[in-house]
Amino acid sequence: MKRLSLFCVSALWFAACKPSEESNVKAIVGAVLIDGTGGAPISDSVVVVAGSKIRSVGTRANVPIPAGSEKIDGRGRFLLPGLIDLHVHLGSTGGPGFRAADYSRERVERNLNQYLYFGITSVRSIGTERDAGLEIRKDQRDGNLLTARLFTCGRGFTAPGGHPSQEVGDIARQPATPEEARTQVTELAAQQVDGIKIWVDDLGGKAPKVKQPVIEAILDEARKHKIPVTAHIHSLADTMHLVENGAAGFLHMVRDMENVDPAFISRLRDLQIPFAPTLVRQELGWLYAEHPERLDDPDAANAFEPGVIAAIREQAKSQTGSAGARELFDRAKRNTRKFAAGGVPIGVGSDGGSSIDLPGLMTHREMELLIESGMSPMEVIVAATRTGALALKKLEEMGTIEPGKKADLLLVTANPLEDIRNLRKIQATMLDGQWLDRARLKMK
Repeated sequence: MKRLSLFCVSALWFAACKPSEESNVKAIVGAVLIDGTGGAPISDSVVVVAGSKIRSVGTRANVPIPAGSEKIDGRGRFLLPGLIDLHVHLGSTGGPGFRAADYSRERVERNLNQYLYFGITSVRSIGTERDAGLEIRKDQRDGNLLTARLFTCGRGFTAPGGHPSQEVGDIARQPATPEEARTQVTELAAQQVDGIKIWVDDLGGKAPKVKQPVIEAILDEARKHKIPVTAHIHSLADTMHLVENGAAGFLHMVRDMENVDPAFISRLRDLQIPFAPTLVRQELGWLYAEHPERLDDPDAANAFEPGVIAAIREQAKSQTGSAGARELFDRAKRNTRKFAAGGVPIGVGSDGGSSIDLPGLMTHREMELLIESGMSPMEVIVAATRTGALALKKLEEMGTIEPGKKADLLLVTANPLEDIRNLRKIQATMLDGQWLDRARLKMK
């Protein structure tokens, strides 16, 4: 008997079985389709799902509805791909601190279900993963566990004593030499990680930073094992060095300057190197102090452990956000606008699970901040779907609603092209062809 973390929906008009055969066919009929490619929405659409895959997509006029299929009435709804968060840290309460002692299989599964509650069907756990996460990923891929799809980078790299060891202790690998770094990349390759993470940030001179020969060794060894490397960055110079040596993607945004050579932006565009700006991580330095009403959100009470919201509310009382921190935040937003306008792929990453960074809820706040940075709602939807799959090197399998791709779908009751916050108005979520019971994902 397979163990499922979730249960199939038995209410409303959803069926309650896991589709395991091609003959198990569903047709979602009449919704406005926003397919994640950036193309024009399709009114009165038909999306046919067979088993765990999308079989056909189009209008009611040109896509036949298979006889005997389960028909879902999508009229008045909007159908999108499941959302993807490229920057999460599992095993945390999401409360006032990221505590290594909190990490357990139970909490990792709980986090993954929290992401599903908010319509996020895939996440990339990037740099703080331990054995429990790797076990969960195996169970998912063996078909024995149904949670938000997990991609993991295992334990990432920093300098000895470098960021984020002041927060997470020795979870991050801290090689002192290129040779040590190569050995540790080989260890990650044996774990079949989906990527590798490097933190390249000295926190304004307050922490050691990975030396360039070590960075180059990590990137070279990862290339031999065909593992993409994603870097946490702050400065333009570090970003350029990482690109020169083959980095596949970035977390956060260039924050030390705005005078970025247009030729470099064009190169990032041509190489299709994704950035997940993770603006929300910076804003959290003052967000709840200035907007405590955000903690009254009913979904916060529904999705998070008892006591977490109260603890964040108490901590927020002492938060101010320095003028320097706010300027870095504004600069990151301006550079996000510049990079997006230059054609650099922008993805969605929340840093969810780190201190006061509530899993899933902050993914949606990150999308709001991308809008504030000058991206359109359609561009943000592409960022949260197609670009996410691009960054994961899984664009052939997921990220858009197209025939042959995984049936990860989100049905919402209001138009996200009018207001990106409408992605919170979730009617239903489908993962691997299964409708999920959102009520069972609540903490209470």
